[in-house]
Amino acid sequence: MKKQILVCIGALLMLSTSSCSNDETLVETQTQNPTSENLKLPESNKEFGAYNALGYGYNVTGEYANANATGSKVINIDLFKAEQGARLLDENTLSQEYSEEYGADAAAFSKVISNKVGATEEMQLYGKTISGIISSATTNNSNLFDAKYIYGSYNLLIKQKRYRINATADMLSNYLTQDFLQDIQSKTPEQIVRDYGTHITVDIYTGAKIDMIFQAQTTNPDRQRAARAGVKTVINNLNSNASNDTDAQEASKNYSKKLYCVTRGGDKSKGFAKMFNLDQPNSKINISDWQNTSTKDNSVLVDFGPNGLVLIYDLVKDPSKKAQLKSYVDQYLTSNQVLLASH
Repeated sequence: MKKQILVCIGALLMLSTSSCSNDETLVETQTQNPTSENLKLPESNKEFGAYNALGYGYNVTGEYANANATGSKVINIDLFKAEQGARLLDENTLSQEYSEEYGADAAAFSKVISNKVGATEEMQLYGKTISGIISSATTNNSNLFDAKYIYGSYNLLIKQKRYRINATADMLSNYLTQDFLQDIQSKTPEQIVRDYGTHITVDIYTGAKIDMIFQAQTTNPDRQRAARAGVKTVINNLNSNASNDTDAQEASKNYSKKLYCVTRGGDKSKGFAKMFNLDQPNSKINISDWQNTSTKDNSVLVDFGPNGLVLIYDLVKDPSKKAQLKSYVDQYLTSNQVLLASH
């Protein structure tokens, strides 16, 4: 099934659906919002193999499940397939789902995202999920986020394929690329993280995605509740439903409300990246086509399985090199968590 989306933000935000075929997806935008802005985002032109980004390095301080955060290839997928073919899984998922997250501030929001994957659970990572789209999120120090903002997200995720490796880290350590093996011996831990990342992908979904990230300030002392209400009212508007009185009352305490909408995958000519001012009473965004252009051929990395990442040093056999890399990566992850600037 394919659904077409009509998104109208503010008082006129609506969602409409209709049936059609399922292997396509599109985005045509029409806006009457004079305060909307186009976003300039870095776009990955990385080339992957038959299994997309499976077996590649990944830096979890970047965006969540985004090709921009991938590094060089770590696992020799061709050799693994030849010797362990039953353990390399290629599945057609052909599903569509919506998800929402919210947090009292950038740190709380990033923790919710980090909890999606076991390898990053209870940490505050994937900071560029916010700062890569929203320039106002951080202070002059790019590692420190402005504490005045609450955050939430409402995302449409179209999953075309799932690629995963059913193997332990010990087994995978026998299937490393020659480049990675040479680099482990010749490069510093800092260079390894720069070139490959902090983790390795072992369970990924590809397809298309619309990220809708909500940012606001609030007078509500319960900031978590304010963020939840802000996201809920956006969702209700998307589905042409009236917000309940409690959500509406809580959301009314939010101000400087913005929605950042970014498409990934599908036909690039139909995709878009825009910011919309939700304080504008009659603002509209009309999205009608992007969904229809999503195919297996134009799919990109959009999600991880619950155990979709493993730490890069867990695949290193040399005890000395492994200890050095572990020490650096663990400190790197701690130092690059999403932290709030003090006021």
